[in-house]
Amino acid sequence: CDSGYGNFNNLRRLIKKLECRGIAGACVEDKLFPKTNSFLHGETQLLAPRDEVCGKIRAAKDAQADKDFVIIARSDTCRFEGVEEAVADDGRRAIEWRIVSATTNSPLSFEAVAFPIDFAVNVDQRAELVTRHAALGMQLLRNRGERPPYFTDAVLHRTERMFERLTNGLTEMKIDYGPDLPKMDITPGIARAAAANTRMVLTPPEKPYDELGSIEGYAKRIERDGFGRHILVVKHRLTGEDVKCLATGDAIKELETHRISDVWRGRRVQVYGTMHFKGLGILSQVEATQVRFLRDRSELPDYDQIVDENFTGGLRTEEYLARLRDGQLA
Repeated sequence: CDSGYGNFNNLRRLIKKLECRGIAGACVEDKLFPKTNSFLHGETQLLAPRDEVCGKIRAAKDAQADKDFVIIARSDTCRFEGVEEAVADDGRRAIEWRIVSATTNSPLSFEAVAFPIDFAVNVDQRAELVTRHAALGMQLLRNRGERPPYFTDAVLHRTERMFERLTNGLTEMKIDYGPDLPKMDITPGIARAAAANTRMVLTPPEKPYDELGSIEGYAKRIERDGFGRHILVVKHRLTGEDVKCLATGDAIKELETHRISDVWRGRRVQVYGTMHFKGLGILSQVEATQVRFLRDRSELPDYDQIVDENFTGGLRTEEYLARLRDGQLA
């Protein structure tokens, strides 16, 4: 039910109406009303103040008459989802983070646990990896304005909103990511500094520049822009960011070939051309002159297939390299 269609009174009335119609539950978001579409101008999604959101949830619970009716509070400040999408090779989520325990008295506290989206899939290793990158990334932004690994622009915007919210009425926030990971104590002063660091990463002071080079990643989609030009969207292997690759010349032929004759989505791809950076090391777009679709990992030889005990033909390493250098080996 979005943000409850207004203030807490609107939400109270909505809960009563839903119960009367036999609805099993309602999900309330923490966006400002009226809510805008998340797919349009995602960076402008504004969150309601903490007191307003908590007041709405309390009002909804007060209005609830059926003990089996479920009220779900959804927050847009979660950073784990975006980090997971950046970490995953195919850019797809396998984890659903659920609140398994929470308190309603001050100090408020809750515990989130990773559950698999698909039944009977073990996500323990991925959850540990995502949690580690999220914890270390938050710690880095707390201390200085440097982009953490796998913190895409979308994740950074959410992180900035979370820090900004902590300056609005909270005395202190503590985050415990688990053993061997840094615990965070965030006060309003620290949150303001961390939000400023995050904005610094999003709007780097360096001048844009171009250079020739290549990137490697995973093909997400092939499309045309408003001018009818061929666009390949690649999930960058190192940063997890989506990079637009404008195809020209031979690259267009390669895209057309795979578009009509191959299963290309999710395949590893290497793109060559002019790389446009909006700041030091921050890639924004590629003018692609050549595109290579690489073999899937499952198609690559394993260790046993590439190791040959008789590779040097019985020669010592130094002798083999000397003959190879002198052109004495075929």
